[in-house]
Order: sequence, then structure tokens, then C-alpha cells
Amino acid sequence: MHNTSTQQIEALARGELPPLEQVCDDVWSLAQPMPGGHLAYSLTYLLLGADGGVHVVDPGWDSDANWDRLTGALAAIAPDGSGAGVVTGITGTHLHPDHVGMAARLRRASGAPLAMHGAERTALERHTARRGVDQDELTERLDEWDVPAPRRAELAGFVDRSPDGLVLAVDRSLSDGDVLPVPGFRTVVMSTPGHTAGHVCLRDDDRGLLYTGDHVLPTVFPGLGLGGATPSNPLADYVASIDRVRRYGHYEALPGHGHRFAGLGDRAEECADHQLKRAREVAVILGAREESSVWDVASRLTWTAGWEGLQGFQLLSALSQTEMHRDFVRAQGLSALKSSDYSP
Repeated sequence: MHNTSTQQIEALARGELPPLEQVCDDVWSLAQPMPGGHLAYSLTYLLLGADGGVHVVDPGWDSDANWDRLTGALAAIAPDGSGAGVVTGITGTHLHPDHVGMAARLRRASGAPLAMHGAERTALERHTARRGVDQDELTERLDEWDVPAPRRAELAGFVDRSPDGLVLAVDRSLSDGDVLPVPGFRTVVMSTPGHTAGHVCLRDDDRGLLYTGDHVLPTVFPGLGLGGATPSNPLADYVASIDRVRRYGHYEALPGHGHRFAGLGDRAEECADHQLKRAREVAVILGAREESSVWDVASRLTWTAGWEGLQGFQLLSALSQTEMHRDFVRAQGLSALKSSDYSP
């Protein structure tokens, strides 16, 4: 893997925000700051259609400063337009507010429709209808995990609770194989679940570009199962999705964070192996104690902050990830854990 944007890499080295940058003919990238500290910004992509309209991919975190950055970028690339009025379409790779938090404001100001995968639309509608936590479901889940009684109170406020700041209105549901309605482009929707159930990548065969959202990132590994409960295992979904992306490993990757890069196939392989490494850890524990609870397995795993240092949301996340890996190992078997150095 190597970077393909000197401007973005130099800005990262200086601890600064990358400037508006032209990726290729009719495609620009715009860094949009976000809170939290883990990642400094997300990347918005602007596609200038043959009709003079702009299609916005992942408009970013909603703030007045980011709004000014976006409208300034629109004026720069489409000077004959009228700010947000030049926007003809909005696409979200997934439902997280650092990617589509500003979509609602942009949708109101421009009248442009917002499109996301159908699974994300369903999750957002569920978020609208139900923001709280059913106490019976909460008790059942903590019972299943075998969480000790003294630790349950700190988890109660987080289980199955959607984050604030999510987009609540989606105009068009996307499916695998759909083509975005951008004149002069043929940008194909690729369903790539794992990070969330309805995550999508966008593939431009004519330009050799693949917009990866949070599916494959150059500087960090994405978390999995971060869009609410799903009927399938997020890790199994992610590994299968990585196989799809790997076929286009020679395309330039336009990720949701970090910097543009080449070597997408190799990086996709690294991302899958990172996730499977934790599954291998879980497999070793289950090999010794097959009936171990989620709490017991999690307490035996290696955590950056240490097991005793996990509290509140971080503890909940650790338990959810452990459950995902445990279920993956039980369903897929050891043959799914591809590694020459793995020995059960």
C-alpha cells in the first residue's frame, strides 16, 4: 500500500486538515473535521456531473464550520452554481454521523435526495421509532453474556442505544449493483456489510476508483457491527465483503478517513486478517473451554486498555465484539481462520 495524495500525507504529518483536492477529472475530496479525537476528519467526495450538478458522497459531520467548508468547496468547483443549490444528489456509504450527519441539512438546503442502502434506511427508521432500551431485553442480553451483577448498572445506559446525530430521512434505498444518477459517471453500488449492515462501497470502473467508506481504511482498522443488531454475523459479512473488494485491488482507494492510496488489494487482506486474528484468540479459548460465556472469553482476551480498564461503553463494545467473534468461530469452524501460524 502507498499513498497517492502528497497533499493529504503532508497535511497529516503537520497535524493539519488536508485542503480541497482534485482527485481526477470531475472528482474532488474535502476533509471535514469531526469530534472524538480518534480520527481528526472524514473525507467527503464531490462528483461534478456532465450537467453541471454536483453529487456529494458522505457530506460529513454536521457543524456550521463544516457547512461553510462544504459550500465553499461547491462554489470553487462549480462557480456558475449557487452554493448548496448546485447539489443534485447525496449518497451515504453508511449511517454514522461522521459521514452523513450533515446530509439532513444539505438535503433541506438543496432539495437533493439522499440515498443509502436499504439496511441502513431500516436501521435509521428503527432509531426514529425507538430510542430507549427495553428492560426485559436488556436483562436477557446481560444474562446471556453472564455479566456479574456489580457491573450491570454501568452497561444499562448503552445496550442497543442508537447514537445521537443520525440522519433520519432517506429518499432512496440503494441495492447492490445500482448505478448512481450522475451524468458522465457510471458509479456502481457494491454492498459491503460488516462495519454496518448496510455499508456500501462505490466503484467507478471508467476512472479506476473505489470509494471505500469505512470498509477499508489506510491508517486504522474499522470496527465491525457498529450499526445495530443484525440477523447475520458482522465478521462473516466483513470477510465475504473483503473478498469482493479484493477483485478491484488495482483501483485507487478513496477512503472515508486518512488519505487516498494504491494497493487496495493488499490493504483489504490486512484488514481481514486483523479481524481474524481476534477470532483466532477466541478459538484458542473455546478450544480449552467450549461452553465459556461471553464475559469469561472477553476477560481472557488482550485489550489495549487492559481488561480491568474497560468501563461503560468501552466494556459494552468489548463484550459485543467478543460475542461476534465467538459466534463466528462456532459457526464457521477453524477452517475459516486462515493463517499459516495458527494452531488450534
